[in-house]
Amino acid sequence: MHGYAGAIWNWEHQIEALGQHVTLFIPDVLGQGLSDKPRLAYTPDLYVEWLHGFLKAIGLERAALIGHSMGAGLALGLALTHPDRVDRLILISGFPEGVLTHVRGPYLRFFARAGSGLLFGLAYRLLGRRNFRKFLGGLVWDRSLVTPAVVERAYQLRKQYGKAQPLWSSLEHVEEWETRYAPRLSSVTAPTLLIWGHDDCFLPLSAGEALHRTIPGSRLVVIPDAGHLPMWERPDKVNRLITEFLSSTISS
Repeated sequence: MHGYAGAIWNWEHQIEALGQHVTLFIPDVLGQGLSDKPRLAYTPDLYVEWLHGFLKAIGLERAALIGHSMGAGLALGLALTHPDRVDRLILISGFPEGVLTHVRGPYLRFFARAGSGLLFGLAYRLLGRRNFRKFLGGLVWDRSLVTPAVVERAYQLRKQYGKAQPLWSSLEHVEEWETRYAPRLSSVTAPTLLIWGHDDCFLPLSAGEALHRTIPGSRLVVIPDAGHLPMWERPDKVNRLITEFLSSTISS
């Protein structure tokens, strides 16, 4: 599962590499990417039950979950509410307790402080290519990767398929993550691998270290010269870690 305001393209370097070893399902999360965007409250409970329903719809009784940022929170939510459905967890750049207190960078903070859905929607509609380039540049360590083609793809995805309401609603309901899920993170039982970019300027490494201390028996691996999207920025290293973790025998 991708992160907040992300889409399936975030995993473009995993599809072929991991698909040689396992069967992958990579959905655009409800309300984002190319998925449907019904006008409703995008609460943590909604996201978790959507994921639970998705697994049932594709006939998976149990699965290893890989989540990035908010998608990591979604994976954790399912592990807490339906632990029997979760075989292993791979959490990339997320999702700690007190998440908004960890977030760095001006863009999400600006959106979070918009004060109303109307202002948020206006700011969202005004996002242009230049702002997308700055935003994506803040998510990676190597800014040369943010090419005009990458910027154009993200811009067109937002222009053609994006809607502000699900994103604003998700921010409005973050507190429910803090009250309903975050206090129970120490009860996660699934074997857990945490992957964090050393130079993550969005959710800094300190957030990953805190999450590592919270989840019993978890393993934290730090990727040098990587920001908030290590699976996109340093795919060879991340793919190797994922493959080794999924193929290993881990005792709970």
